[in-house]
Amino acid sequence: MNTDNDSRSRRPGREPDSYFHFQMDIDSSSKRYGTGTAQRTEKRRSTDKTAPKSGAERSAGRETARTGTVRSAGRETARKGTERSAGRETARTGTGRSTGREAERTGTVRSAGRETARTGTVRSTGREAARTGAVRSTGREAARTGTECSSGRKTARTGAVRSAGREAARTGTVRNHGRADAEARRTAARRRGSQSGAAKQPVNRLTAFLTAQIPKSGIKGMTHLILFPVVFVYFELILRIYGGNGVFKNLIYPVLFGIAFGLFCSCITSVFSRKINRVISMVLLYGIGLLFIIECLIKDSYQVYMTFGAIMTGAGGVMGGFASELFGAILHGIPVILLFLLPGILYTAFGKKRIPARRYRLSFVLLLLICSFFMTGISVFAATHGGSKEKYKSQFEFNTATQSFGLITSMRLSGKYSLFGNENASALIVENEAALEANGDAAASDTDTAESEMIDLGDNVMDLNLETRIAQDTDETIKSMDTYVNSQIPSNKNKYTGLFEGKNLILICAEAFSDSVISKELTPTLYRLVHNGIYFSNYYQPTWGGSTSTGEYSFLTGLVPLDGVETMQETQGKNLYFTMGSQLERLNYFSRCYHNGEYDFYSRQLTHENFGYEQFLGLGNGLEDITGWWPTDGVMFDKTMDTYMNQQPFSIYYMTISGHCTYKADDSRVTNNLKTVLDLTGGKYKDTTNYYLSYQMELEYGLRTMIEKLEAAGIADDTVICLTSDHYPYGLENTSTFGNSDDYVTDLYGYKYTNSWEQDHNTWILWSGCLENENKDMACEISEPTYSLDIVPTLSNLFGLTYDSRLLVGRDVFSDTEPLVLWNNYSWMTDKGRYNSATGVFEPETGVTVDDAYVERIKTIVSNKITFSDQILKKDYYNVLFGSSY
Repeated sequence: MNTDNDSRSRRPGREPDSYFHFQMDIDSSSKRYGTGTAQRTEKRRSTDKTAPKSGAERSAGRETARTGTVRSAGRETARKGTERSAGRETARTGTGRSTGREAERTGTVRSAGRETARTGTVRSTGREAARTGAVRSTGREAARTGTECSSGRKTARTGAVRSAGREAARTGTVRNHGRADAEARRTAARRRGSQSGAAKQPVNRLTAFLTAQIPKSGIKGMTHLILFPVVFVYFELILRIYGGNGVFKNLIYPVLFGIAFGLFCSCITSVFSRKINRVISMVLLYGIGLLFIIECLIKDSYQVYMTFGAIMTGAGGVMGGFASELFGAILHGIPVILLFLLPGILYTAFGKKRIPARRYRLSFVLLLLICSFFMTGISVFAATHGGSKEKYKSQFEFNTATQSFGLITSMRLSGKYSLFGNENASALIVENEAALEANGDAAASDTDTAESEMIDLGDNVMDLNLETRIAQDTDETIKSMDTYVNSQIPSNKNKYTGLFEGKNLILICAEAFSDSVISKELTPTLYRLVHNGIYFSNYYQPTWGGSTSTGEYSFLTGLVPLDGVETMQETQGKNLYFTMGSQLERLNYFSRCYHNGEYDFYSRQLTHENFGYEQFLGLGNGLEDITGWWPTDGVMFDKTMDTYMNQQPFSIYYMTISGHCTYKADDSRVTNNLKTVLDLTGGKYKDTTNYYLSYQMELEYGLRTMIEKLEAAGIADDTVICLTSDHYPYGLENTSTFGNSDDYVTDLYGYKYTNSWEQDHNTWILWSGCLENENKDMACEISEPTYSLDIVPTLSNLFGLTYDSRLLVGRDVFSDTEPLVLWNNYSWMTDKGRYNSATGVFEPETGVTVDDAYVERIKTIVSNKITFSDQILKKDYYNVLFGSSY
């Protein structure tokens, strides 16, 4: 049977002709057909089953409903024998037509050999039994008076049937399979028109768009978007409080940048599924919180913030050589660690319900990203047009930038400048030579050597053929460097030139040494070297934003370290032409480098031989064979001297370790030396300060042994000892890392430092036996400001070496070059005063008056020297000038 055709033939408005004529024969009095009084047309659909008459049957657990309205699983039965069922028809008053089936009059229907019912009763294979035309079939419900809900569908009143999603409207209007008749469509259209007309138009499209993004849960669903901006501002505030930078100073910058980066992270955590977004959120909260924790611990330990690269470079050595200090830093830093982990912990515990991650539409994420970039633009504009613009661009230095703009921004800038360079800092400004000469004449050297005694022996300069190079340079940076060098005024040779020519040289970088240690009673050897040699009473060893590694670099190269610990690592494979080791190695000096710590700490085994030393020995690669394990400074000096004293001339470099923190009462250096310290200082200092002095006594003993051996061998007059520190004794700071409950730096210094020059004031010992004997008249005090970058050019002049003073940042202190000390945060000092880059204030010396032009000129010089130092290393400039075969 073709039920599809039957059903199509019986669509509303297209009844078959035979059916139409049959309807006309029905008793008009009983059916009232065409009388003007519309009767409800009962239609039943039941797959191959009909029930035309009154009488009730219940079959196979199906339900019957009153007054003949049946809706059953998409099947309809009509009153008094009218049935349309899945392409099958039953005629009224017991007459039905069903494809291939006979309909019997008087309420009897025989359907496919199934059941014949009495006058209006049809039983069909245990399916339907209707009382008074009501059928309940297949567990579906028939509603009263022709209303039936079947399979969870609603039926319309009195003859309106909706079956399987189809609606039957009153008075013969049927909507079948989602098709509506004209009236229903007009009604629906009117309804839609009414709703559309009633809808309030949005003020603008953006309002409508944003409104559409708000989740059904309202503001709660939007909390995840503000999570990161709030947390990052919180991180920056904790860092400023814990780091002692001042909460409100330049607070606007970390707040703006924190919000901008927070919005960016909100974008990242809004594009994936909720589960993935939640995982990414936790990774960001814990990961960035960990970076802040590390920087806090570094600041607590070294008093500066360090780049991530510098931390990673030194991490291996710290974990291996100073594990106890690292453990102490973590243990004492638990409160701040918890503060930075708190947002991640709270989000993990409660975020799923209270701050749910949500996937937003791509269009909304893009809008959020635009907001992030817009906020970043505002932040950058504020930073580059305010009083801190140089710190952001041309004078960027990580520690200073972190204090000014926040950690997030300083890390971003550090990464950017490392990858792409800092074009603002790479611009060397050619200084006004006339002004330099005028100021140089006015500010001639104030050494004890009178100007009248200066001997015009020419300049410390080399023939570099710079004019030709400038014309041929294709690399713009190299060209600017050549131009800059060519514009500099070289220092002059003087009566100290060649004083130490041909002599042996011992360089000593003394761990955490301070001039406060020097005492005629406590450290007589140190006192002798200082006061019977060349005494630098106004000397500074800048911290450089790093630790021992940066102090070594400035001491050995005469250049400014800009990348912290990473700077030393960058020297690998580079031409370090003017280190004293390299210059003397070219003169066939015997050379060795020693360190009484682990040989691979700071990867010294990869760097130090490149400073001009034939062999580097530390614990683990040969020093232990000479000195035994863990020798003090005195033992190292004593044992190693026997290996080179007969190899004259010799060039030796020592990096000591005895002065390294932490300073503990139970250390052997304290148990051996504390009584001597207390006896000679008379209880002047606090306990931890006395422990520090006990550690430094090992250096005193070592130097005493060294002088004794040199004098015994008769070579003291032919040997030069040059000693300075790597950094000030930061292990005495009031810091939980080293377990200090008090400020022992103040106890040692006798004053509380408030700026870089007070913190970094130290001494530089330059001694030779000849200064106590034949050249006694050359021993002197240098009261002008000097610092570690002056060591290489001064020694180069004293040893009578051929060097170009224009290629070094420091100066020969015996020349007529204007004195200058600079820090890599762009603070500086001259003989006329001091400039603090953090405050932007120049403080003149007592009785000195300078104009603004002077301050601006020195600021330009300082900026040039820092940039030039950086470019020498990064561009391997000495290799460009002298080649790799030096």
